[in-house]
Amino acid sequence: MNRKQLLAGLQRLTLPATAPFDELDTRAALHQWLQSLNLAFELDPFGNTFARVRHGHPRRQVAFVAHLDHPAFRVEAVTGRRVVCRAEGGLPTVGVRRAKVVFPRAAEQPIPGQVLSVELDKKAARPRLRAATIVVPGRGPLPKPGDWAVFALPPLRATGNRLRLRVADDLAGVTAIVAAMADLAKQAAAVDLLAVFTRAEEVGFFGALAVAIEGRIPRDTAVISVECSQAYGDIAIGRGPVVRLGDRAGPFSPRASALLRGAAAELGKKKLAFQSALMAGGTCEATAFAAFGYDASGIALPLGNYHNQGARGVAAEEIDLRDLEAAAALVGAAALRAGAGIEDLDLLRNELVLRSQDGRDRLREPIDPITGYPKSARF
Repeated sequence: MNRKQLLAGLQRLTLPATAPFDELDTRAALHQWLQSLNLAFELDPFGNTFARVRHGHPRRQVAFVAHLDHPAFRVEAVTGRRVVCRAEGGLPTVGVRRAKVVFPRAAEQPIPGQVLSVELDKKAARPRLRAATIVVPGRGPLPKPGDWAVFALPPLRATGNRLRLRVADDLAGVTAIVAAMADLAKQAAAVDLLAVFTRAEEVGFFGALAVAIEGRIPRDTAVISVECSQAYGDIAIGRGPVVRLGDRAGPFSPRASALLRGAAAELGKKKLAFQSALMAGGTCEATAFAAFGYDASGIALPLGNYHNQGARGVAAEEIDLRDLEAAAALVGAAALRAGAGIEDLDLLRNELVLRSQDGRDRLREPIDPITGYPKSARF
């Protein structure tokens, strides 16, 4: 998929607002995009979307998972023009007061608003927004309990390779997977790529857990989470997608991670940049699948202004277009590598066996019981 098509697909997904349990407009945009690419899909009983590209005689299937929701404010009560909302997902905690929001799916019409005050969760280990009071204009309709609000930010703006989005996490991951599927569908190589686009990730991985608990992905399938993660430390925006070796919950599967590293190394020969890190700042859907016995790992796009938290206040999330292009390439390369039956962990083991042969043989030397040194040692 060329750059113009990639951007058009991302823009299609980011135009609607999205929230946990209310990803339906974004999901509809995804379905329209899949249909335009002649990629078949279906829904499971929980509203997760499954799509698949399979042809030839692939040796192994690999599943890529990305979510459709983003943190939002959920209306609990309305008193006059003041709307009390609870936070659904990790919303900004710095500079939130006076931030502009919109209730996009209110019954009559979208309703603008402004954050009047916020309440932090004092029991949380790290700063976390628990609730907010939003004031709406003095005239016009009011939101109702159950409605939801998002920050009033432009869906997508591009300046060179830098993309600023109301929602990058995780619609950039969704875009990378769809782009890879579109490219693989045109090829003849053996491949079996299963794509799962989940719901309500931001509030507890609910869509992913529904898939994992019911075993809707075969247990011998490697599961790769594709998402955005805050760029920090040595990880930088614009230096390529990250082969994510683990998250805050712990390391990922060595076998699944080896598959990604092998695919990334192969792409590296073609001058395609990538990074590798544990990225322990948060968790992702790979952790949910790993808990149920799947070989799981992750791909992360380095993200600025994670969950719309800028340096001083609410801001658009930021990614690099080159990272998005490379992430799509990495998804495709990993699927082809699995389809070809390449076992990167076995290759690594074989290499270690061969490289260590001489050293291991030296360890077999008999030890002099008096000196405690090998009998061949000379002093």
